[in-house]
Amino acid sequence: MSYQELDYSHVTHPKLKKVLLHTNMLLKDLYGAFKLPVDERSGEGAGNFAIALVLLCIIDGISVSIYPTTAIKDQEKRFKKLIREKLYWGPAAKGWLEIGIAAKQLYLEIRNPLVHELGADKVTSARMTDHLEPRIGKWGSVEKQNQDIDIIENLQAWNDDWPTLTVVSSGNGDYIKFSGAALYWSVKRMVIELINDPDVIKNAEKYIDYVENGKKKFNILKCIKKCVFRL
Repeated sequence: MSYQELDYSHVTHPKLKKVLLHTNMLLKDLYGAFKLPVDERSGEGAGNFAIALVLLCIIDGISVSIYPTTAIKDQEKRFKKLIREKLYWGPAAKGWLEIGIAAKQLYLEIRNPLVHELGADKVTSARMTDHLEPRIGKWGSVEKQNQDIDIIENLQAWNDDWPTLTVVSSGNGDYIKFSGAALYWSVKRMVIELINDPDVIKNAEKYIDYVENGKKKFNILKCIKKCVFRL
């Protein structure tokens, strides 16, 4: 079995096609990363942090170019809106963190430290009371016999017993547990659903053109100002 490529052959806008090409490349890379050593104690590197970081970067990129786009100027709001409205999320009864809290955790407690601070444990406004720093895992609650990316890749529906973010209690305190497999499945499913939503694609294309036209007008005005100044 192998990675299942995204099908975006119906998308015609060149810039949007490039966004989807890169999304597919990153997801394919992640598929390979899940085949790295499962034993995180082996010292060989299981790819956990790389998986988390790339998945969160995909969410970032999709929020810029496809939904909701930079029509929402604030990066954090854009990121969280995409998660709340488009990312698959399971029920609290199965241990899933409430999605509004989860979106904030993903952005402030996982994305930002990995992107800006080499994963340093800096307490943020999203840190839940008396909680330790989040723990990044490849498989989360997925049982040993299902810890195979080809099984995950071919699931038609997610098992809600495998939450993306859940609270775990330990002798040292509670912490948020992150599942790379769960986020991989839900991000890929989200991208496929967005690609196949005509309204989303149409709006994304319109907004790309709007931004490009705005840049052209800005550059023309800039040239005019330079010419006038020289005169």
